Amino acid sequence: MMENEETGEKRKITRVKTLKVLKAEERSLTSEQQKRMSREVVENIEKKQDKVNSLSILTIPEVAAKLNLLNNVTAKRWLERQGILIHKFSKQNIVYEIEVICEIDKPFVRSLKFKYPLKWKKIYRNLVKDQNAYELLVLQIEGEFDYGPTTKVKRGIGDEKLYNDLMK
Repeated sequence: MMENEETGEKRKITRVKTLKVLKAEERSLTSEQQKRMSREVVENIEKKQDKVNSLSILTIPEVAAKLNLLNNVTAKRWLERQGILIHKFSKQNIVYEIEVICEIDKPFVRSLKFKYPLKWKKIYRNLVKDQNAYELLVLQIEGEFDYGPTTKVKRGIGDEKLYNDLMK
C-alpha cells in the first residue's frame, strides 16, 4: 500500500514539475514559436478527430439521403447487394460510414485504375478527403482479381475420341 501511495505522489510531482517547466518555456518562446506550437496542437486534435469521424455510423435513412434515394427499402437493398453488414443497435439499423463511402467511390476508382494504371492511386489520393477511406479502398481494389476474357473451344468428334482414349 505504501509503494502505491509513493508512486502516486511521484506521478503527481512529475506532472506538476512538467507543467511548471512547460509554462516557463512558454514564457521564453517568441510569438512565432507560440503560434507554431498552437497550430501543431490544433493539427493533432484534427487528426484525432478525423480518426473518430472515420468510424462514424449512419442510419438507413441517412444512407438513403447520401445515395439520393427516395425510400429506405431501396437503400437497405443497395447495402445488402454491396455486401455491407447492417447492424442492429438500440432498435435502429446502422452501418459504418467508411464502408458506404468506399462502396460509393469504388466504381470511380476502378475507372481511374483502368484509365491510369500507373498513377491511379496518386490521383485518387489527391481527390479523396479521408485518408482512412483511401487506404481501405486501395486495399479492396488491389485485392480484386482482373479476370481476362475466357474463350471456350468446342471439341470435335476427333477431339472427343482422343480425350476418351487418354482418359482410359
